[in-house]
Amino acid sequence: MKTGEPIKLKRGQTDIVLKKLSDRFAVRLKKGKAKDVSMFRVSNVKLDGEPRHIDSAHLDNMEIFSVEESKMEKMVNDLRTVPQTDVVTHMYASDDSPDGAFIPTGTMTIQFSPDVKNSEREKILKSHGLQIDRELDYLPHGYIVKLTTASTQNPLKIAFSLQGRKEILIAEPDLSFKVSYKYIPDDTLYSQQWHLNNTGNSAGLLAGADVKAEAAWDITLGSRDIRICIMDDGFDLLHPDFNVQGKIVAPRDFGESDTDPSPALSDDNHGTSCAGVALAVQNGTGVVGLAPRCSFMPVRTSGWLSDESIEELFQYAIDNFADVISCSWAASAAYFPLSTRMNGIIHKAATQGRNNGKGCVILFAAGNESAPLNGQGYYQGFALHPDVIAVAASNSLDEQSYYSNFGPEITICAPSSGSPGRGIVTTDRRGINGYGPEDYTYSFGGTSSSTPLCAGLAGLILSVDPELTYADVREIIKNTADKIDAVNGQYDANGHSSKYGHGRINAKAALEMASGSSPVEKSVKTLYMEHRVKTPIPDMGEITDTIPFPMPINVRAFELSIDIKHTYRGDLSIYLQPPGQAEITLLNRTGGAADDFVKTFRSSDEPILFQGLIDKPARGDWKIRIKDNAQRDDGVLDKWGIAIMY
Repeated sequence: MKTGEPIKLKRGQTDIVLKKLSDRFAVRLKKGKAKDVSMFRVSNVKLDGEPRHIDSAHLDNMEIFSVEESKMEKMVNDLRTVPQTDVVTHMYASDDSPDGAFIPTGTMTIQFSPDVKNSEREKILKSHGLQIDRELDYLPHGYIVKLTTASTQNPLKIAFSLQGRKEILIAEPDLSFKVSYKYIPDDTLYSQQWHLNNTGNSAGLLAGADVKAEAAWDITLGSRDIRICIMDDGFDLLHPDFNVQGKIVAPRDFGESDTDPSPALSDDNHGTSCAGVALAVQNGTGVVGLAPRCSFMPVRTSGWLSDESIEELFQYAIDNFADVISCSWAASAAYFPLSTRMNGIIHKAATQGRNNGKGCVILFAAGNESAPLNGQGYYQGFALHPDVIAVAASNSLDEQSYYSNFGPEITICAPSSGSPGRGIVTTDRRGINGYGPEDYTYSFGGTSSSTPLCAGLAGLILSVDPELTYADVREIIKNTADKIDAVNGQYDANGHSSKYGHGRINAKAALEMASGSSPVEKSVKTLYMEHRVKTPIPDMGEITDTIPFPMPINVRAFELSIDIKHTYRGDLSIYLQPPGQAEITLLNRTGGAADDFVKTFRSSDEPILFQGLIDKPARGDWKIRIKDNAQRDDGVLDKWGIAIMY
């Protein structure tokens, strides 16, 4: 690899090409913070140029500087000789989006093949000057490792080298990225919360373009036992719509490393408004959230996040028994696949979280770029995670909000701002630093607002039945949504629209289904079983694996997820054999020339393929058979699982 060339790395389930930025670098000191170049001048090193401090990645203790392009390389090399510096690194970008830069933090995620002995693992790590920090409980044979003074290459080059070795399944550098909050301001003022009850009595409103909140509140206003965690930039917890005894639980500020997530910066306004949409109390004044009696777990993040900080955020939510996690943000980079570590901790929260282990309901904003979630040069990894509810936005006329991202991965939509409709009225940070001069804003919006609204609905559903799994809640929300804008929505045979997902949320219908008071049968239950097998698929050979399903139930709906690491997926054929039935061909050498095969097959998406399973007994052995049909390439069945809905 030539110096300065872009580096192509495997990251999570896709590839990412990282280009070195010519005018930015980042520094971490061994002690203190490097916010001023004078911090470096205590040494005898003569610096050629005047670097300018432009930003801080607080959670990773990295300070970001710009410098003239002609002086960049010498500046970085000189600073690496300064005794006070711990890490001095170039910055990289995967696209040309504003603020879409990454900082290698000096740590990496490594996963070895299961047959690699410890002595060989240690030898490989030593050859790159890597030191084990800790083992990962959600990634078998996986470790967090740190670069040391013995490392002779940067983390990206080490990862590039390791990804070419047969002993290594995963080698991914930890990259700190800037957060983009998914808020779109709107000039329209409106003093009523039409998203809860839209009477259509004024311009820009359509009667019924709301979430049917009043009818839902006849069933429940929420329960203090249910914790909705809002992860965002800061929260005005003394606002009268939150400052109620017993409302706030497990507050945390990861930006300042304390338990007070109050706004710390002049523009820390976003979290207060998001929280109001979901959780503002009913107190006879101000506004009300969709789940006013649920508990509020405020978690302040930071302007820059990384693999390490994402793991810390979601592990904190797990440890403190969050039931719902609402995230109205994404990476600033337009092209941002999640790392294996990020994928793993989100999956752990979704499948093992909550005090009963039923899994956290996790929601991410789809985004406001009017772009496909997974398109040419655009990839929003958080909203694309298979365990996440990706929330789009509709406006007060039950139409697509002009900015809302779209695609087959959209799960649902919820009311928010959007011309020619109205903005959202919600809580605002008090004082002169808020969005406006009052304690409330009348023009909140974007998928930032639709996401906590949907999170409030998830909280109400769990208040009705806390024994539901995260998958149950997602299915209830999907199955009870209103198919708005039927003509332009272009819903497919499975009731899905690329603009609206399964439709606009309907809180009344969802709570009726969850409580069993609906004329529709009570909510679908789901049992998910997964095998993490790490079984090699021999070249020109085949493997089988079996998941025994113990429950004597009939299949109402079915999902199969599979994760195969392979250097040419077009070689593969994949077959499923249900109990007592003939094999079903899932894939027959149609995977193309790309690496790996990661997919979830759903009976809702492919009813003809799985029609023989519906209403048939689920009990017995479910077998998967994977065949490699061509020479030269081989792979590994990393994991697979089945979800039986009944």
